[in-house]
Parts: sequence; C-alpha cells; structure tokens
Amino acid sequence: MSDLQLGLVAIGVFVVVAVLGYNKWQEARYRREADRDLKSAHDDVLMGEPTGLAATEPPKIQSRERRPVPGDERVEPTFGTSVAAAPEAVPEETASLSETIDFIVPIEAGEEIEGRAMIDATVQALAGFSKRVRVEGFNESGGRWEALRPAERYSRMRAGIQLADRRGALGADELTAFGAAVQQAAAGAGALASVPDRDEAVARAGDLDRFCGEVDIAIAMHVVSTRTLFAGTKIRALAEAAGLSLEDDGRFRRRDDRARVIFELGNMDRTPFRAETMRSVSSAGLTIELDVPRTPEAARSFEQLREFARHLAQALDGAVVDDNRASVSPGAFDAILAQVQAVQRTMAARSIAPGGPTALRLFS
Repeated sequence: MSDLQLGLVAIGVFVVVAVLGYNKWQEARYRREADRDLKSAHDDVLMGEPTGLAATEPPKIQSRERRPVPGDERVEPTFGTSVAAAPEAVPEETASLSETIDFIVPIEAGEEIEGRAMIDATVQALAGFSKRVRVEGFNESGGRWEALRPAERYSRMRAGIQLADRRGALGADELTAFGAAVQQAAAGAGALASVPDRDEAVARAGDLDRFCGEVDIAIAMHVVSTRTLFAGTKIRALAEAAGLSLEDDGRFRRRDDRARVIFELGNMDRTPFRAETMRSVSSAGLTIELDVPRTPEAARSFEQLREFARHLAQALDGAVVDDNRASVSPGAFDAILAQVQAVQRTMAARSIAPGGPTALRLFS
C-alpha cells in the first residue's frame, strides 16, 4: 500500500472518530440540558424510599413537580366564591378561611354593620394580592362563618390571605401590605381590625411551602403503540367506558361524584383531542396522569389508574411504559403505590386530605 493510500486511510479513520466523538458530546450535552430543565427543586418523593418501608424495586414512573414559575398573577378578593385552579373548584360551602393555610385578620364592629358596607370598603383595598383573599362574617343565628352577604348584619368579621400555593410562599412585604389594607378597609366601614404577628405568619408560610414541596407530585405513565397507531374512535370508546369524559381543553378526565379529578388521559404529544375530529385522528401514544395531592383517596385512585392503564394497553395492543419508554413492571407499580400511601400519611399528619377543600386551595 502506497504512502498516499495509507494517508487517506488515516484521514478517513480520523474523520470517523471525530464524527462519533462529536455525536457523543452532543448526546451528553442534550442529556445535561434535559436533566437541568426537568429537575425538581425539591426531593423527588416517588423516586426515594418511603419512610418506614423496606427497599423495593425502584419505580420507573417519573414524578413531576407541579409548581408553576412565579409570575405577576393577581387574585381578586372573594366574598361569595372562592378562587381555585381550573378545571376544579372548591365548593363555596367548604371554602371558608382555614387556620391551617391562611393568615387571618379579625375584624370587630362596635355595633352590627351591613355586609354591603364591608364589601364596598374591602373590594378595592384588598385587590391586587398574589394569593387568594377572602372576607367573611360570623352569622350569629347560624353560629358559623360565611361569605359576606350584602343585606346581612355583622359585628364580627375576618379577612384572610392564603399563605402559600404552587407559586410559592407569601412574602413578608405582602403580608404587611395585606394587614395594613385590612385595617384601612375596616376603619372605612366603621370597624377595627387586629393584625396578628407578621413574623409568625412568615414562618408558617415558609413551613407550609416546604411541606408542599415534599408532597406536590404527579404520576404519569404512557400507553404506546407497538404495531399500529391508536384510532381516535377506539380511544374515545375505551375512555368513556372507563368513566372518563372529554373536556374542553382536549383531555379526558375521570371525576368523582363531587367533580374532583381522579386521573386524566391525554395525547402523549400533548395535541388536544377534539370531539369533532376523534373519528379521523390517530395517536402513537397516550399519557395517563394523576395529581397526588389534589386527588381524593390518592392510593385508591392510583389503583384505578393502574387498572385503566392495563386495560387500555391490552385493548389497543400497546405497552405501558415510563418516560424513558421502559416497560413498567408490577413491582414498579407496587413501589409507586407504597410511596403514594406515604404521601397520604404525610398530608394526614397536617390534617390535609388529598383532594379535600384545603388541598385543592393549597395545590392550586
């Protein structure tokens, strides 16, 4: 072989090695970027070992923290309704202020005043805060707190602001501003507001936010095609037979008799399903999700999700996989269930039931 041929061979080998090395470098870079984008700010509850449980097969289902980036959202004060994340609402009769998650300012009047006067005084003063605000009056005849009614008369009232939600904890400056606004509004209506200690409330807000970070997890798994694409008509038929309904945002949801979401089903590529196009649409994969702290009886609901995923895969000739498209084994399902139960226990220790009114407000 001539020197020229040897040189060409050497150059060819070098080029091949360089291309392979570049590809490996690109792959590693993308993996690091993906890890950085997906990494939770809190420990991943589902991927760790639950307290008091023996080590078991590591679950392959990815958990995703559902805590949106803080923004400039503002919440208007409420008197007759509550503010909660769509698509669920906290029923008005159970949306009362809570010592567990609200900073509550008592308001007293020397003589009874109409609810309308307090509403007029507070509707502007308490607007513009980043957390849920609610004003209530004590109904003496009924012996209970209620949303202010314009024609009702009250001598005892209270205003509250939520200490934390999925955007984070309420800050000291906003707490101070809220207390001052309540005092000003109460004085305008001829009443007196007594603002509790701010530092204690700030500490409670931080503690509540840390608790949220520990239990705020979602479970997602996928049913993917192993042969042919899934027909939209069959997807809809299977979903509806399992008690799910297609909603306006293009996702199927199974709800309980109080309209709380048990779990939901969507297109794996996030393309919304539409009722008018289900006959012509097809999908290569479906995603089933369960938002643990917002789901009533989360462990039981997870069992329902597990059965639905198995049935869906069998009927569509698909496979149940995790985010890495690895098959989800029975052992992985059992490990996830054990950790969902651990989350339930953690929430129960705070007297916050998954899917209950307090949880729906807190995890909104």
